[in-house]
Amino acid sequence: MSNLSNLHPGPSHQRRSLVSNLFDLPCSSVGDVGIKAMAKVQEVNLQVFEQQDDFIRCQSPYSAFIGGVGSGKTVAGAIKALSYVVDHPGSLGFIGAPSFPMLRDATLRSIRELFPQRLVGQGFNRSEMTLSLTNGSEILLRSCDDPEHLRGPTLAWFWIDEGARVKRDAWLVLQGRLRQAGYPLQGWVTTTPKGFNWVYQEFDQRERENYRAFHCSARQNPFLQAGVIELLEESYGLSSDFALQEIEGKYVVVGGKCYFPMDRLRGMLDDCSEPVSQEMGGVIRIWKPPVVAGRYVAGGDLCWGETGAYSVLIVLDWQTGEQVAEIYGRLPEDEMAQLSVELCSRYNHAFAGVEANGEGINVVNKMIELGYGKYMFYQANGKPGWLTSASTRPVMLGELEEAVRNLRVRPRCRDLVSELMSFIRNDTGRAEASEGAYDDHVFALSIAWQMRKFASWQVAGKAFVVKSRGAC
Repeated sequence: MSNLSNLHPGPSHQRRSLVSNLFDLPCSSVGDVGIKAMAKVQEVNLQVFEQQDDFIRCQSPYSAFIGGVGSGKTVAGAIKALSYVVDHPGSLGFIGAPSFPMLRDATLRSIRELFPQRLVGQGFNRSEMTLSLTNGSEILLRSCDDPEHLRGPTLAWFWIDEGARVKRDAWLVLQGRLRQAGYPLQGWVTTTPKGFNWVYQEFDQRERENYRAFHCSARQNPFLQAGVIELLEESYGLSSDFALQEIEGKYVVVGGKCYFPMDRLRGMLDDCSEPVSQEMGGVIRIWKPPVVAGRYVAGGDLCWGETGAYSVLIVLDWQTGEQVAEIYGRLPEDEMAQLSVELCSRYNHAFAGVEANGEGINVVNKMIELGYGKYMFYQANGKPGWLTSASTRPVMLGELEEAVRNLRVRPRCRDLVSELMSFIRNDTGRAEASEGAYDDHVFALSIAWQMRKFASWQVAGKAFVVKSRGAC
């Protein structure tokens, strides 16, 4: 770092004074002559503490500041952004948060408090949510609620605040946008943990050459107002999992006991891999292509709308229990049906159980209309599609837990394992996703696992074809 690298001792051993000289910031044109004067040297004195400073100075392509509430993570992310734009005039950056209200109320507020007015000028455009700086740099300010909306810009850097609350796809899409020529390409995240989700997988599951994680308890922030920790402890409980997450910044399962055995899931996470191919911008993910005479089953969990949960269809190898493919996205019903038919047909007409709850029956009926009915699961009453009910739900989850515990199922998708790690048995005994987590993959996998019981095949030439349509 050049312009933000002069550090001087602060008033305590934990504090450091980050001093920046903002050189060569052009002023507005003077009169009709159009001569641009150069700004006088402007000093920005920012107080940071050791953990923040280490994170701000880090030059790894990907870095994370992971801490409890009040640990100074958003301030650290904002100063890191300031450092970058001062050192690299003309760069295009991105700042995102899980939702627009969070971006507006927390992240952007820190930016506007910490960025000097000389650098910001009149460059904030509220309608476009952009920040054009006086040294030629520009920052896009966006919500990360829909990762597909993040495609397009060519970036030099990006920062996701409260990254554990966004989908991993947002991180992956933004990584793909780092391509602005002539600039060091960097992406960072600041967040309080949220179970063992993608932040854990990307930064702490294993050591990676281009990744650095910095951890910080709220207790380590010397600027935190006195008494705040004590109030949080009184509210959360001294030794609760929620306190460990929210104060100490630890990876824990909050709100209950992990439904699936964590030791097995950590091993499965090590076995996960990136898809060998992706189609439709990552909506279709392939880990293993179909093989001749291979037998496959599929399970689909469906949702509706442009926000919230996702529709998922998982394809398993019937014999090995290995995940070979999936569909994942927020898709219209007819498109989800079309893609499900196409993918299942590709896998030797996989025996498919698609959830018929609610509007899911529309997808089921569309698949039948497209000619896939004879390869689908039917209930005992003759109705098509899988029904998740008070009687089937505990059975499908219980048998999936047994399969995970005995290593009979082999997930390949990190998002899937992340959801399994965040799936809990709450204080009332109900199995469900922990607060803020998703369970779309969990139920798609549990339905696919059920299909292994109901599917049967007969030999037709050199291939197997579905014989039974199942019943429960």
